[in-house]
Amino acid sequence: MDNLLPRIHGIEHRCRSLCALEGEQEVVSFLVGTQSMKNDNIVHLFELDEEFGELIDRSYHHNRGEIWHIASSPHSRDLISTCHSHVENEVNLVSGATVWKLAGSNEEPILEELGDLTAHNSTVRSTEWGVEGCEGALCSLGDSSLVKWDIDSDVREHSFCDLPKRSFPTALRWNPHSSGNQVGVASDQHVRLHDLRTMKCTTVIDGAHSQTVRDLDFNPNRQYCIATCGDDCSTRFWDTRNCTRPLLTFSNHSHWVWRVRYNLRDQLLLTGGSDSKVSLLNVPSLASVDPVDEEEEEEENKSPEKEEMREGILEEYDKHEDSVYSVAWSTADPWLFASLSNDGRLVLNKVSKEIKFNIIL
Repeated sequence: MDNLLPRIHGIEHRCRSLCALEGEQEVVSFLVGTQSMKNDNIVHLFELDEEFGELIDRSYHHNRGEIWHIASSPHSRDLISTCHSHVENEVNLVSGATVWKLAGSNEEPILEELGDLTAHNSTVRSTEWGVEGCEGALCSLGDSSLVKWDIDSDVREHSFCDLPKRSFPTALRWNPHSSGNQVGVASDQHVRLHDLRTMKCTTVIDGAHSQTVRDLDFNPNRQYCIATCGDDCSTRFWDTRNCTRPLLTFSNHSHWVWRVRYNLRDQLLLTGGSDSKVSLLNVPSLASVDPVDEEEEEEENKSPEKEEMREGILEEYDKHEDSVYSVAWSTADPWLFASLSNDGRLVLNKVSKEIKFNIIL
């Protein structure tokens, strides 16, 4: 399989939204949403045939216009959400967000609409499905409000809170710790943590970046540790119990950093930026002490001698020619990841054997 990667696939239209199909644990699967103002937009479901290295594309017609963000439920393979916009009557920009079910057959895939997520907001910028313990929940981040939803037989508003006036929210992530009761919101140069029981802001990282914060992610194994990235070309790490200064800062891109994502092996992270690069970061000093419980694949070749890996950038991947707006780890293979650039280029790649052996042995 390793010799078949990286795998590059060109999509016909502009794209910026990518996520793993998180409810799929057996087959490497990713979702990509297109952005076309003149043509019909598509939710692409890509599945990797690991035996032959073929990338199978299942296309779902998306009738709500350009897709700005896409997310999938970790608890159900068939549930996804999109943030979208379209031009109405050639002058009015209409924005919204919708919960969908991946329905139909392999030959005729259909997006079945389950509910609308635009309450309290004229624009919804991001959606996030509930972590373990919050299986029937979803949060949406809009231009003026944070809303929690109940997703059961239908879509119902649970609670909401207003965001600071004149703020510019950019990203939303659900904390896998804190019993699922906390989300992080990136807005302007700041990061705010909200308690979903009271819908109140409990922690603020004021001035997390000198310019706009584009994304954040919670360490999946170590509580209180988050990563952020932004327009100041840097990736930063924070302890939310003491937000006066970052634990670490890496200036690992030469332009805006749009996405940061932890691996289950939390010493590894991916970042993607407007410099068209994807970076693999190594942060062992902030990783969890205990290894992740995971069945490792048997390797035919003898593992190389273990060498001490430096902290910082391990590898840079340069298979893109345009801004990389999104990166995502596979939920079926923890060493495989995808990246997506604005020109519609999807790249599947894998952490090298040398790095993998150094971590697990």
